[in-house]
Amino acid sequence: MKMKQIRKALCLVFVTGMMLCAGCEKKDAGSVNYYDENNPPPTEAPVETVAAVLGEEAQVGGMNITVISAEDPDITMSQTGKKALFFQVKVDNQTDKTVTANYLNNFSLTVDGTEYDSDVCCTIPVMKELYDFYEVSAMTEEIPAGESRTGYIACEADEGFQELTLHYNPKTADVNSRVSVSLTKDEIKAVSK
Repeated sequence: MKMKQIRKALCLVFVTGMMLCAGCEKKDAGSVNYYDENNPPPTEAPVETVAAVLGEEAQVGGMNITVISAEDPDITMSQTGKKALFFQVKVDNQTDKTVTANYLNNFSLTVDGTEYDSDVCCTIPVMKELYDFYEVSAMTEEIPAGESRTGYIACEADEGFQELTLHYNPKTADVNSRVSVSLTKDEIKAVSK
C-alpha cells in the first residue's frame, strides 16, 4: 500500500511540474521565462545617443552636459594595470526637478567598442587617485532645478586603447537618452601635478 501512495505522490509532482511549464519559453539552458501569449514580455527601448564633442555643450532630458576636459595624469592602476583618466564635466539642470550627476549612477565608458558600466570603470581606487592628484572628490552631486555643477569623473581604461567614449546617462524622465563624447587618444591631454 505504501508503494501505491509513493507512486501517486510522484505522479502528482510530475503532473504539477508539467502544468507549471505550460506556457513557458526556454531562454537558455537552465533558465525559464513565464509569459502570457496575450501579454508578451516587455522589450527594452533602444537608447537614443546624443553625440557631443569635447568642450561643447549637448542637451538631453532637459539638461545641458559639457565634458570640459579629458586628462591623462600618467597613472597606472596597480591592481588592474589600467590607465587612470580624469574627465571634468559640467551638468546644467534645466528641468523642474532635482537630478543627480554621480560617477556611480550616471556615467559609463566605452573603450575600443566595449561598453563598461560605472562599477567596472569608475572604481574606488581610481577615484582615490583623482583625490590624491587634485585633492577633489569625484562628482556625486544632487543638482536642484535651474542650477549647474562642475566636477570630475575618474575612469580606468586599458593602457593601449585607441578610442573611448564617455557617456552621461541622466536617469530622469528621459531615461532612454544619453550624451556620449567620443575621444581619440590624441584628444586626451597629458597633465601633471
